[in-house]
Amino acid sequence: MLAIGILKEVKNFENRVSLCPFVVEQLTTEGISVFVERGAGEKSGFENDAYSAAGAELLPSAEKVFKHAQLLLKIQPVTPDEAELLTAEHSVFSFINFGQNNDRVLRLARTLGAYFSVELLMDEQGVHPVLKAISELAGKMAIHLAATLLSVSEAGKGILIGGAQGTPPANITIIGSGLVGRVAAVQGWDAGANVTLLSAKPENLKEYDLGRDGLSVLPFSDQQINQLLPTTDVLIVAVHALHSSLNNMNISKEQIQLLKPGSIVMDLSVESTPVVETSHVTSVAQPTYISDGIVYYCVPNITSAIPVTTSKVYAANIFPYILTLAKYGVQSAIKRSPELLSAVAFYRGKTTSRTLSERVGSTFYNIFELFDMNL
Repeated sequence: MLAIGILKEVKNFENRVSLCPFVVEQLTTEGISVFVERGAGEKSGFENDAYSAAGAELLPSAEKVFKHAQLLLKIQPVTPDEAELLTAEHSVFSFINFGQNNDRVLRLARTLGAYFSVELLMDEQGVHPVLKAISELAGKMAIHLAATLLSVSEAGKGILIGGAQGTPPANITIIGSGLVGRVAAVQGWDAGANVTLLSAKPENLKEYDLGRDGLSVLPFSDQQINQLLPTTDVLIVAVHALHSSLNNMNISKEQIQLLKPGSIVMDLSVESTPVVETSHVTSVAQPTYISDGIVYYCVPNITSAIPVTTSKVYAANIFPYILTLAKYGVQSAIKRSPELLSAVAFYRGKTTSRTLSERVGSTFYNIFELFDMNL
């Protein structure tokens, strides 16, 4: 069996934790050792004592966790400092964040046994289960936050998102027809807003049954943007280009100036897939800024603002995969589980994901051939 290590997130304003005590208890009941860095769950509302009661052993530092555990769990990607502690005996299960520097991504490959990417993890139905769960939360949050940002206290237009008797509802334009965008579209429509969803993928126009009075799905184009922005109250950018490049999807400074003062730009793609020329990353602590009268919300890890809910959802979704890895070890688990096979980004210094190899320009290796080579 592999011992599991739960690391405290070190990225600023990252409040989530990879495993909650109730999941830890399920693992320890199976005889799996779990080591938790002290304070790892505190920002998510899970105290040290709860992990101890679940059967985990608390350790005072990340360095200690690295020494005791072989399977390391995180939300955020491994940092450069953490990478220095990795050895060929370690495997990591976390987001990689494909938007980061390619050299940094490739350096990860050289430092450990295997890296399992949450972004790549796919079930037998072709669904990315963890991305799906987190994206649903992000889509719901986007509309909740948009309603608040429209208030005059946040420098918004001072309108109610669903309107009221004698006053029209807000107009919401959403860029991106992935799960975040679709959930936000339905949530916005449910809240009473007029919603237009712009898709860069023509196939999505037919696939998604979203057409209804007050909610339409249209192809993305400069012409559509130029027509919609003058009457848009909330612009939500939710583009996630995992398997393809969307370099042609851009919104210029001149186009943003078509928005009226007090309009909201919620750019949820700012870190991974830059679309809006005038956006820059913000944090949960300082989520907004105002430029030319437009209110920008550009928090990439939006669900970190609800760490209790998000951590529970994340933990529940990764649990079956973590259990398989811990019980059988990396090679046997991958051979048993097509889902885990889909998630292996790196193995023994080699890139084992075609998607990742294309994005970072590295050579792709078949992982089963690497197994045969006894690397």
